[in-house]
Amino acid sequence: MFDNWGYVEWLILVIDVVAAIIVIRFLRNKIKSKLLEVELRQNRQTRKRRELARQKSAPLEEE
Repeated sequence: MFDNWGYVEWLILVIDVVAAIIVIRFLRNKIKSKLLEVELRQNRQTRKRRELARQKSAPLEEE
């Protein structure tokens, strides 16, 4: 199959492989940044809930 390939076909193959690598890296970085964003948002929400729980329980402890 590869016996009758010329330099143009090999060049196209190399370009396609490089393009695929670039796309995969871009998507991987995008997914990682989104996961980090979600994790930060989740931590912030958890912190808010803890503060609200402390504020609600603080008046009960004072009585």
